[in-house]
Amino acid sequence: MRAQRSANLQDPEAGAITMMVVLMLLVLLTISAVGMSRNSFREIVTSAFVRQGALTSNAADSGIEWSIYWIATNNAGGATGTALNLVNLQKTLLQNPSLAGVAKDINDTTGATNYSLTAGGTINADTTLPVPTGGAAGSQGGYSLGLTNMGKLPITGMSQGTGSGTYSPAAGGVMKQAPDLWVIRADSKVPQGSVTFTHAKEAWFSTPVQ
Repeated sequence: MRAQRSANLQDPEAGAITMMVVLMLLVLLTISAVGMSRNSFREIVTSAFVRQGALTSNAADSGIEWSIYWIATNNAGGATGTALNLVNLQKTLLQNPSLAGVAKDINDTTGATNYSLTAGGTINADTTLPVPTGGAAGSQGGYSLGLTNMGKLPITGMSQGTGSGTYSPAAGGVMKQAPDLWVIRADSKVPQGSVTFTHAKEAWFSTPVQ
């Protein structure tokens, strides 16, 4: 009978198989490592985009809140600079109903200039935001604003004063002493290197009769 050959560590065939298995495992580990590194890079880029998007959205919110604050009657007296332009434009729109229904540039207090966005990625904002902590020069953002007078708020079925201390039903008609209805449009821009993130928001609100 032929004696069976037993495999051992000295067997060259067994050593070759072991080396092939080790090489295959190394290749698989290398492919897995490269794939994980690419996924990590994508997550970093995505996180950066999400952060910049949130900053741009917050900047547009700031423009809305800034406008509502200065348009309020009890705050308008302290307005200066761009805020004073907004207050003066509001007065112009109230005095000239023919300008209603069209967004106006807050830097033109006569109401002659319609609001429009500036072409290109440059920041041409009515109000700029401070450079974030650790941000490079030129990394500040800002927002541009357009104000629209939408006329009187159509309130019906209410009572209105007659000047003599008594009140009579409005009989379903539009209330003469109705609040004024406004629309504020805020377009924000926040740069990140060669990319500029933009966001637009619009808010409707009313103010008491002035």
